[in-house]
Amino acid sequence: MALQPSREAFITCALTGAGDTTGRSDKVPVTPRAIADAAIEAVQAGAAIAHIHVRDPATGKPSRDPDLYAEVVEHIRASGVDMVLNLTAGMGGDLTLGPPEAPLPPDEAGT
Repeated sequence: MALQPSREAFITCALTGAGDTTGRSDKVPVTPRAIADAAIEAVQAGAAIAHIHVRDPATGKPSRDPDLYAEVVEHIRASGVDMVLNLTAGMGGDLTLGPPEAPLPPDEAGT
């Protein structure tokens, strides 16, 4: 029996984009409340998944602050909407060899 293609789709909404999107548009949500509101609005418009990066509310730059993620999630949960949350740190992967206060240079780290 031949496989039949599925016609079902899941819509994912990347709310803040990656990199310096705030430098390209003043419409990018920055604060945890604005990011949560954008996720809720996307789900109400038909999205199933909210792909979330957080931003430093003071600068709009990408952040990895767990407290900002927690605040976004709290606002979304309080709204009662049903969605899949895809929380991601973004900004590419970082690899630090050695102690954070004195990382090893690449030639000493064996890379």
